[in-house]
Amino acid sequence: MTADPPMPAPPPARATIARPTIAEMRERFAPRSHWQAWLEIEAALALTQAELGMIPAEAAAEIARKASFEHIDAQALAADIARTRAPVVSLVRALAQACEGDAGGWVHWGATTQNVMQTARIRLLRHAHEAFMARLGDLLLKLAGLAESGAEMLCAGRTNHRHGLPITFGFKAAAWIEEFLRHRQRLEGAEPRVFAALWGGALGAMHAAGAQGVALNQRLSARLGLTPLAVPSRAGTDGVAEYVLLLALFSASSAKVARELYALMADEIGEVFEDQDEAVVGSSTMPNKVNPKVAVQVISLAARLRSLVPLALEAMQPTHEGDGANNQMLYALIDQAGPLAYELACAMDELLGCVRLVPEAMRRNLDVTGPAMAAENAMMALAPALGRSQAYERVKHALAEAGRTRQPLADLLLADEAVHGRVAPELVHAALDPAAYTGRSAEMAREMAAAARVAAAALAARLPPP
Repeated sequence: MTADPPMPAPPPARATIARPTIAEMRERFAPRSHWQAWLEIEAALALTQAELGMIPAEAAAEIARKASFEHIDAQALAADIARTRAPVVSLVRALAQACEGDAGGWVHWGATTQNVMQTARIRLLRHAHEAFMARLGDLLLKLAGLAESGAEMLCAGRTNHRHGLPITFGFKAAAWIEEFLRHRQRLEGAEPRVFAALWGGALGAMHAAGAQGVALNQRLSARLGLTPLAVPSRAGTDGVAEYVLLLALFSASSAKVARELYALMADEIGEVFEDQDEAVVGSSTMPNKVNPKVAVQVISLAARLRSLVPLALEAMQPTHEGDGANNQMLYALIDQAGPLAYELACAMDELLGCVRLVPEAMRRNLDVTGPAMAAENAMMALAPALGRSQAYERVKHALAEAGRTRQPLADLLLADEAVHGRVAPELVHAALDPAAYTGRSAEMAREMAAAARVAAAALAARLPPP
């Protein structure tokens, strides 16, 4: 009897993307965070240059050791920045002074301010993006739950604010899921273009690095987890603009969903509501008010994020090979877009988690229109006998008559000379049952719920950036 073969070792656990708080995300784009990011860039630059033999290895190691606020006085740095109005110059001076021996003389070797500031900000944005994508996975899971719970939940499908055809609430959620899956595709597809290092020296043509410029660009970018640009021009800011445009698309979809839910929360409709804590106050003067809170927050945040699009388009139009005015636009854009997009994703996740469905209200509202909601189905049932155009006219005429006389639609159709004796009564009655005419609503809801869960798992498995 042979022994069973040993079980294979489980795959190594993957680090999960952290979900920082909104306050923590804002802090990541505060001045001190920027300064620390610049120090990390300077350290990575020195270590990479040492690998290439561009600066002494001992100097690079010393620079990397001292590139933190354990060795640099943040208040003194802030004061010097206020005097010089050249932040990276002040930081390089402070780092050089912190280094022992002659290592300080090799700090910022062949670099320029925008190399450091823009690359550092892109790296911060990359970390914010990973947290954002994790939240996108979270909200996809919430949408999957809504699609599954509402898969068979009959409700009125509306176009132009009017009843159209019967659907299920799960169909609504399925459409939202597919839209957010497209946002995932767009955002992931843009990552190599957006998260690129800007490393080419004063103008981008690698003057100071010379023959080693390409190797330095590629190795440093890899070390930072960013894409190396073949031509790291300081005037090429379209990657950030693209990212803001993609975030704006995400914001528009978020606002659309929030507005839909907001409308369905109206007392006259009442098909959904926000499940709020008892301590939440609706109005300071009207005790009866239970106002939506999270839906309106999503709508507001989404509008603020979309408002950054004009600035993004302005920021990608610098003059010649670099422009300080556009740099300031770009930096402000990154500092606003990263935290704001994350806050929106958090609010969207909260909204989808607190929404509660009211199926009895959905059915009550559908019954306002009743069998007329399945008029298309009745037309299709009559069409084989009457032809499609004639069937349409007979159903439309019966609908008008039912509106005037309040008689049952099925009775009016069966009494019509063109229909009587040509179509079985049970076929007409069955065709006018809204509950039996929801198309593939339920199937689509379950299919897209499954797709959302697959996407959420993939987003959860993304490795954190270096």
